[in-house]
Amino acid sequence: KFYGTTSRAMELGPDALVVVWDFPTGRGFRATSRINKGQIYLKVPFAKCWSAAKAREAYKELSSLQKHHLASGDEDVMALHLLLERSKMDAGWNAEHLKSLPRSFDMLPHWSEAELLELGEADLQNTARRLKAQVKGDFSALMRAAEACGFLGMLQENGIDFDAYFWAKSVLWSRCVDFSRDLLIHAGLPLPEGEHYRLLVPGFDMANHDPRLAGTGRTHTILEDGHVALMASVDYDEGDEVCIFYERADNNRLLLWYGFALEDNPFDSAQIRLPVDPKSAARLEKLGATMDTAQGKVYAQCAMTLSDPVPQAAIVAAALCQSLIPPESDDELTPRQELEALRLLQRSMPKASKPGPLPDPASDWRRYCAAVLRSFGPRLQAAFHQVLEAKMIAALAAAD
Repeated sequence: KFYGTTSRAMELGPDALVVVWDFPTGRGFRATSRINKGQIYLKVPFAKCWSAAKAREAYKELSSLQKHHLASGDEDVMALHLLLERSKMDAGWNAEHLKSLPRSFDMLPHWSEAELLELGEADLQNTARRLKAQVKGDFSALMRAAEACGFLGMLQENGIDFDAYFWAKSVLWSRCVDFSRDLLIHAGLPLPEGEHYRLLVPGFDMANHDPRLAGTGRTHTILEDGHVALMASVDYDEGDEVCIFYERADNNRLLLWYGFALEDNPFDSAQIRLPVDPKSAARLEKLGATMDTAQGKVYAQCAMTLSDPVPQAAIVAAALCQSLIPPESDDELTPRQELEALRLLQRSMPKASKPGPLPDPASDWRRYCAAVLRSFGPRLQAAFHQVLEAKMIAALAAAD
């Protein structure tokens, strides 16, 4: 994962079971010893975390912004707090953390027009453009509110312009963690309005995302002793990279909000859509299909991923739409039925030419990310036909 350039890595404290390490794929956490599932490996005092409440406590001027009902109220207040402390350099609060933050970001709103065009997806390009325009609008509204509150001069004196504001917003987008009210109540901490409390936790933002951790358990918590903590959701051996799980995000979302893309992202998918009898819905839904109705017909939508390009739901749906089995049947497909279903699927997706190699991420990260997104379709088609042909050979051998 690449987030731009960092000036230095911050110290994690004597109790940490990880160190900041430069892996071939980027900077992250390396286990210094065996870490078991459920074990705490990094603790940060709650008092050291950035929050909207902390910002308003530090600067009374920021509290006065509440009456202006800004669209990004809490986020704007946190952004200004980051920038005001950064302007103090070594004397700023959490100065070590500020020094560890990237100087630049690779989220899509930071891309040039030429770079956006390399994505090849008009919707994603337009989303990036709208998001940058929204940030510009938010900044203008914030400056008007600051002027009305009488502290615009203070912001200008501390070098807070649009570029600085955009940097601070990018820090928050890519590095904040939401904690539930239940965790705050359990730890005896003050409760904010709303269902979640957003924190920027020094040290947490060095942890990389591993999509394979989906469903393995919580990776962050708040302890009764007033510390915010990272906990392992799987076992790690000494020397392993220790990761957290951000969210169930495909590469479009990862690149838009975090500035990276994964070649084998399990949340990247394409849908194959087949007409079926409504009576078959229960069986197909158990296999992971979603049902859709259009113009009086029912369709099974089956997600194809690089790790499962020919899902069982699609095979069964292909058998059902050819009436090879009764719609309410739960019987396993015979090899002959499976072979006919696979032949239908084979006709449904044309073969693509083998995708070429991806650019070197170390030489041009944005070009590499754009190529990862652009190549998903061809890579999925290639995986689809490779797996499908293997299944057809197996079904044919079983039928004979």
